[in-house]
Amino acid sequence: MVKLLRRKRHSSKKKKGNQHSEKGSGEDDKSNANAKDASHKKTADHHPAKAHIPLTRFIGPIISVAGFVFVLGMVVMGKVDLASISFNKTQANDPANVGSSFQPVSLPVPGGKSRDTISIATFCITDFGKTKSVDAGVMSVLASVIARFDIVAIQGASGDGLAMKALMEQLKSSGGSFGSQVSPPVGRDGVTQCFAFVWDESRIQFTPNSAYLVQDPTDRMHFEPMVASFETRFGSSGGRNPFRFTLINVHANPADVVANSPMNELSVLDDVFLSVRQYGYQQTGEEDCILLGCLSVNTAGLGELGRVPNLRSVAGDSPTDTRQSRTLDHILIDQTTTREYTGRYGVVDLQRQFGLTQEQALSVSDHLTLWAEFSVYEVPKFQGVASGGRRIR
Repeated sequence: MVKLLRRKRHSSKKKKGNQHSEKGSGEDDKSNANAKDASHKKTADHHPAKAHIPLTRFIGPIISVAGFVFVLGMVVMGKVDLASISFNKTQANDPANVGSSFQPVSLPVPGGKSRDTISIATFCITDFGKTKSVDAGVMSVLASVIARFDIVAIQGASGDGLAMKALMEQLKSSGGSFGSQVSPPVGRDGVTQCFAFVWDESRIQFTPNSAYLVQDPTDRMHFEPMVASFETRFGSSGGRNPFRFTLINVHANPADVVANSPMNELSVLDDVFLSVRQYGYQQTGEEDCILLGCLSVNTAGLGELGRVPNLRSVAGDSPTDTRQSRTLDHILIDQTTTREYTGRYGVVDLQRQFGLTQEQALSVSDHLTLWAEFSVYEVPKFQGVASGGRRIR
């Protein structure tokens, strides 16, 4: 059984001719030179000097002058704005001076979200470190995506905290109010990352002191999952209580999810899910537990995790990589306990939503954001999971 270790996290804090001269005999050179001079002189006697300047020589200058006059006329008439012409003066060795590969996008205006439902999302931001944090285009897309949801579980953040700090500053500039919890670096063999939760504070409330890392004394998982609890900020209404839930933020190492391997991490994550849910129920009586993140497999590869009774991947085998060719990410719920799930889910298509090329989208992440929708209130036990379908954001 996987043990749990509680660790308090603080809000909003927390990764490259030679030139050659040949000399002949002096007398031969002089003889050759005299012969050439005589030849040139004879030719010059038959052709006037002006024949040496072809008319085509004047075409270039004439076009240049005409072009200059044309542009000058356009400026005078206001059809060309010289101020809009920029020159790249970046220094390749300074990441802070490297320009974005695409233009920043506008953040959505805070507000306008449903008062009946919330959205919970997972986003694996590959190599989310210094290089991405100083790219205005990448950061604006990341912030725009995250601002659309009520709470997002993030994987892949660098251990120095710079990327998450830059993301929170970008979100703050949108005018909204966002909170965050960031884990300390986890991992081994020099491969580490931080987990994080980011949420809209006007709609979601973090349960104080609820964030912790799962303790893995036998080192079965490359990245120990992060856990935290939340509830909606809609108060009680008509006898209905705010939706309270616990999120398990996971990132299974691709090399450690080999099918039928005794070291398959997915054969440990089932114990993680059951242990975290049991612990939460013992502490607060809450049993709504949601496991989400990058599992690096489709539903057929979930192993023992996929055999937990009533545990369901809400998006099934929907492609979640940026090339939309593989299923990597999941949101897993127990259908019998988390009845607040409305049946609606989707992925954010970066290329379609932001008008990016595939290369530009990959510079943001090679994963897409997967989300699912839940009621803002606890649902009575006699009500089942609503039917619904996939949406694309």
